[in-house]
Amino acid sequence: MEEKKENRSIKFSTDEGVEIDLFVVADTKLNGKNYLLVTDSENDMEANAYILKELASDQKEVAYDLVTDDKELNAVGEIFNELLDDVDIIEDVDK
Repeated sequence: MEEKKENRSIKFSTDEGVEIDLFVVADTKLNGKNYLLVTDSENDMEANAYILKELASDQKEVAYDLVTDDKELNAVGEIFNELLDDVDIIEDVDK
């Protein structure tokens, strides 16, 4: 996965090998790990949001993975809720 800092979007490769564009809303650090809050649409107020955790980084690319652990997801989600006063993060009820 490659991060493009100038427009704050990243290309994310799914497990199926499909490459999608995600838009970075915010970033934070928790316990020494970097996290991104991303959406699948830059302008849609009802866009799907995901929290990604940085796994590895070098000079050209950064590897991220979806946060799936409920405890970690809740902890990082609370931080993003505090950082973004005008954004409400809700859990997907279709789990």
